Amino acid sequence: MLINKLTHPSLTKGFTLIELVIVIIILAALGIATTTYIGKGLNIYNEISDRDKSLNSIRFAMERMRREASNALPNSVKVENGCLSFYPVKNSSLYLDLPVYPIEDNQAVINVMDDYSYDAADKAVVYLLNASELFVSDANGSSKVQSITGINTAMDTLSLSGDISFPLSSPAKRLYIINERLQYCMIGDDLYRQKNQETGVLMAENISGTFEVINATLQRNSLVKVNFSLPLNDLEVAFEQTLHINNVP
Repeated sequence: MLINKLTHPSLTKGFTLIELVIVIIILAALGIATTTYIGKGLNIYNEISDRDKSLNSIRFAMERMRREASNALPNSVKVENGCLSFYPVKNSSLYLDLPVYPIEDNQAVINVMDDYSYDAADKAVVYLLNASELFVSDANGSSKVQSITGINTAMDTLSLSGDISFPLSSPAKRLYIINERLQYCMIGDDLYRQKNQETGVLMAENISGTFEVINATLQRNSLVKVNFSLPLNDLEVAFEQTLHINNVP
């Protein structure tokens, strides 16, 4: 028996327009809710990732600063133009003979430095008491920082740039060798690490920071107070660190 689909009620029944609209509205609501939930989750994840990245960069910068400052030339640390500046010690020795004013000579006799590798930019420093004495000559033409032009390992002598003299002798007869200057600079809201006049390397961004040098006394070494703050939404995370600088000129 053949059934006429056009006249049989059970075979012609389908979804009404209202039912389709209701289904579309329900699916749209579910889609919006799901998208909003996933979007909020991604935003939270991105905020946490950015926060951790900023915190880790500050921690890394402060740790590197601490390690490098611990090897700073005694009394060479200073703050100028928003930068913490110092000269790392490349090598050091005890000298046996040194041209001290009024004596002038072009060499210094030192103890053996087997691990010393000479560089044309190396300089010898003796008895530096203040950062302002760096590369400054006194009224007699003597300077506490002198350029090194070579080393004779067989004779344990440092060749100096001409007949020169140091203004004072170190009570402990210490001689330090320095090369490049290091700086940690706040430029805008970013912290940079710079060598000499080279372009700086970005260490941390979107922070504020200050440096303060506290000069040494007879009872303690000189100190550098480092303060950074990082804004996080409505909060501000503060970082404080005190760097201890060697004080044996």
